[in-house]
Amino acid sequence: MSENNQPFGNEEENEPEIWDEHRWEEFFRESDKRTEKYTYLFEKYMDHPDRDRIIFEEMGWTHLLEDFEEEQNEWMDDFDIDEYEEGEEWKQQTGYDPTDFESFENMPLYQKAFKFTMDAMDMADEHLIDIEDESVKEFARSLTVPPAKIAGGFGFGFEMDSLGGNIANCKRGLNAANRMLNALYEIGEKELLDRDIYLEFYARAKEVRDELAIYIVELRERFRRGIS
Repeated sequence: MSENNQPFGNEEENEPEIWDEHRWEEFFRESDKRTEKYTYLFEKYMDHPDRDRIIFEEMGWTHLLEDFEEEQNEWMDDFDIDEYEEGEEWKQQTGYDPTDFESFENMPLYQKAFKFTMDAMDMADEHLIDIEDESVKEFARSLTVPPAKIAGGFGFGFEMDSLGGNIANCKRGLNAANRMLNALYEIGEKELLDRDIYLEFYARAKEVRDELAIYIVELRERFRRGIS
């Protein structure tokens, strides 16, 4: 990884460096560590009047403090909330466009994973909500991850310079799907759920996991052949 943490930097050749899934995974792991530390600091100093400065210093971002404060002051000077209204106009100002999400929402794999997540959440609320068991907690923790990572991977795209990031995201979704499936198996073994309900949701969870694994194989083959 380059010293400035830029995924595509290659100063020697001045051309984009193509990362494979393993380089992306390393990048994501480091990013996770920074995110966890930032989240901890934000919660700790949430109500502190000098919160941003403290967090920047704790994160080692002191070299960014001056630029941050200048940008913040400029933003407050230039921004007039009265010029904006809620709704589509505001979304356009923030760069948000609902059409950005149409493509991944139309993916059959995403649709299947998302539908399973929603149905499983309803099932858990009805049948598992009052059960204090680690398998139930793990099932709940991992339940929403697969469709989110499929969508996140799709956002990276399918060009060679970012396809590795797509694969790495989907692998995170696959790991979560495996944890979800293992947790559901334990729930069934402990008879915490009606047998028919368990069999239905285990079969659907396995189908999501298997199709996501196949999708990753296809993406890897695309990367191997250098298709962009």
